[in-house]
Amino acid sequence: QVCTLSLMLFDEMRDLHHMGTKARDLLRAGSLLHDIGWSFSGKPHHKASRDQILSDTSLPFKNRERTIVALIARYHRRSYPDGRHALYRDLDPAEQEIVRYCGAILRIADMLDRKHISQVQTLECTITPDEIHISCTTTAPLIIAPEIFSDKAGLLELLTNHRIYLKCN
Repeated sequence: QVCTLSLMLFDEMRDLHHMGTKARDLLRAGSLLHDIGWSFSGKPHHKASRDQILSDTSLPFKNRERTIVALIARYHRRSYPDGRHALYRDLDPAEQEIVRYCGAILRIADMLDRKHISQVQTLECTITPDEIHISCTTTAPLIIAPEIFSDKAGLLELLTNHRIYLKCN
């Protein structure tokens, strides 16, 4: 569900991020793998997900792609991409942009499926010069605490310089 929502958001926001199929495919992989870290104890799951993706050479990625996918998964919660983080710092600017935008999109998709019960059926975005309105149809009322919304939407608001609003019915 998080993957589906991530790709819907990516497609709806294409006019803001201007990224193509390769970035979309990397987002797909990162969103499918973002919670794999829950199966490993001893480390926050977003960092465990990053480490598992980086170490699993059976995944069908080149090394740079593996790093990008791992960082998209890593940045789906908590801190934002930061030049002090070694793996992120070592990417070129275009790769960093993919990580930033895809991580930001994944944060919102993850928030929309917070209860893991696939409440959101469809979504669309209306983009104005300074706002992004995300409208969802849901199977049941979607209740998201303001502090969770602020945390999850913050990175995308920062990147796009647009305030994000969510309306679900």
